[in-house]
Amino acid sequence: MFLKNILILSAIIFLLNSCAKPRVVNVVSVEDRNLNCEQLELEIAETQKIKKDAEFAKDGTGGNITRMLLFWPAWAQTLHNADVAIQAANDRNYHLINLMKKKNCKGVNVINSSINQASDTNKDIPTQLRILKKMYKSGDLTSEEYKKAKAKILE
Repeated sequence: MFLKNILILSAIIFLLNSCAKPRVVNVVSVEDRNLNCEQLELEIAETQKIKKDAEFAKDGTGGNITRMLLFWPAWAQTLHNADVAIQAANDRNYHLINLMKKKNCKGVNVINSSINQASDTNKDIPTQLRILKKMYKSGDLTSEEYKKAKAKILE
């Protein structure tokens, strides 16, 4: 009986982990400081792809519907892992953008803006304004950039 319970528990843990698909990136890598501007841009692009994959995993895909119907804990685990993967990707992008700024890479503000614009499209106006204000207060945006972005959100 004890062995049977252990086997059942092991099978459940295996199913939960095997169904949890989204990949979670390491926010900081030891190699990051050695990357040049072009390599940092490539890292950001890769991180954005991983984030999109995690967002897709949260959608109503056939796999998620099957998990929900047949084994809802696996579906819940997939959603949780997707949230963790998205947050890790956001944190990694923030880290990489800061490295690009320290290295005075060209186009860092454009890259940062495109990342923020892509992630803000699904957020409501008050949330977008809070994020924008936070970026302005942290020095990521100049006063002029802040005013333009705020006007665009309010349009």
